[in-house]
Amino acid sequence: MTLMEYINREERGYLLPFMGANGPIMVEKPMEEIYASPEEQLMLAKKMEEKFPSDFIYALDEGNLFCDVMGVALKKPGYDFSMVMDHPIKTVEDLEKLEIPDPYTNKRMKTNLKSLNLISENIDKPLFVSLQGPFTMAVQLAGATGLLKATIKNPDFVKKLLEFTGEVVDRYAKAIVGAGVKMISIAEPSTVMLAPKKFPEMVLDNLNKIFKNLDCWKCVHICGDTSRIYPYILETPIDAFSFDQIMDMEEIIEIFPKDKVVIGNLDPIYLLGRGSVDEVTDKTAELHNKMRKYDNYLMAFGCSCINTTPIENLETVSKWGRASYEEIRIFIENNK
Repeated sequence: MTLMEYINREERGYLLPFMGANGPIMVEKPMEEIYASPEEQLMLAKKMEEKFPSDFIYALDEGNLFCDVMGVALKKPGYDFSMVMDHPIKTVEDLEKLEIPDPYTNKRMKTNLKSLNLISENIDKPLFVSLQGPFTMAVQLAGATGLLKATIKNPDFVKKLLEFTGEVVDRYAKAIVGAGVKMISIAEPSTVMLAPKKFPEMVLDNLNKIFKNLDCWKCVHICGDTSRIYPYILETPIDAFSFDQIMDMEEIIEIFPKDKVVIGNLDPIYLLGRGSVDEVTDKTAELHNKMRKYDNYLMAFGCSCINTTPIENLETVSKWGRASYEEIRIFIENNK
């Protein structure tokens, strides 16, 4: 079954939630404790599905997994994503000291594979995982300023660094598909700093390599205004592209290829994180009502929502994100 076929099985809204950091607060267990235990990850996935049912299982977000397993210094808050504190790769010689981690022997990755396998075998919905993309990982390793300067002064270093990060993502992506993951989204937020003409050599080569032989539904997510970027991504063998909340979904979907899915884009900060239940209800129903005529639309958030998002807002978007089109129509009519 294709992603398009999946989201058109019933006459209702379909919802892909980005809630990777919300579970730990809900179960009062820090992220690192959950990451370390396949049983805890399964427990959390079940809790999230019970509390906020959607059309995909969204496991605990991978966060800065790749930097972590390569020994990059991270700040690890108990209930939020880790943050890179240093950018240790400045030269080709620095890069040569790193080894590409083996997903089947690296302790952290091996635990994740077991966790994903447990989740996929115990919850009968497509398992979704978001992974840091090769360019964004390169920025984490070398620093944004250092990497951009190197594109002019040391292109050989940049080429080797992107080959390395691409191989890291490629190996892990194949491994998690083998563990039961049905949909992978490559997150490349750092690519917004690139001039569009740099996109093919800096981003597309790696994405094509990763996606080419990946047997799952494939997506790319990039934050910010991607109006000049996403046409390049359409050159890769993706099934979907995920848009930030600042983008106009109606405008995009009118010119988007009809055989690819448009994903987005409820505001995760001001609406879900700070809005009222009534506002979340109105905006969710309104967006679905606008987009229901398009077979290639899948509702999601513009990015991962903040970990302090009110529980009642997530329950509301879960309800209205999957409501029947008739329920949505009646609600809109009654609230004009």
